[in-house]
Amino acid sequence: MGWRDINMNRRKPPVRLAVIAVEEGQDAREAVLRKASLIALAAVAGSPAIAPGLRPFVAGYLAGFARHQALKHGVDAENGMASLCAVLAHDAPSALAEEIAALRFSPRTGSLRTSRAMLRAEEGIADAGYLAGHLASLCGSERLLGSGLKLLAAGDIGAFLTACDIAADRLQTHQPTMALRFDEDERAILRQALA
Repeated sequence: MGWRDINMNRRKPPVRLAVIAVEEGQDAREAVLRKASLIALAAVAGSPAIAPGLRPFVAGYLAGFARHQALKHGVDAENGMASLCAVLAHDAPSALAEEIAALRFSPRTGSLRTSRAMLRAEEGIADAGYLAGHLASLCGSERLLGSGLKLLAAGDIGAFLTACDIAADRLQTHQPTMALRFDEDERAILRQALA
């Protein structure tokens, strides 16, 4: 093995393993959904007070965040968003549990069909949250929701989209071949829903 081979091996990303605790009587899919739910709720725990008008956004955000977390563990929850939302609603604070339980999803159609999410939340503001939550989980952003709630309460949608771009750009430098920023269709969804 020459110098070149040693250098190439150091560039490989480290292997990361996740442990999913499966309780008695629970299958692996349920265990992944529970873990994804707890991770999503922990990401929202430090956010500022949620204005009642933004609760559907936060409910969608939680669903998108948890969906991506489940996907990281090999479970595509888009095939069963009702079961993911049921787990989220069970674990969520009462102020958000009703909003999460009320989420309904349908297939995304037409030009608004994005590669990030094949389903859309039927309420526009929840759909915007769903896309933002998925992006936040993908990018490992812990501050997107907190800053987003302040910007959205002030009605500054442009600044919120910029915050989403900044969250995506942090990871983009490590994975230059991936397109992480919202595309124009996704931006249109957010602008229309949050206007």
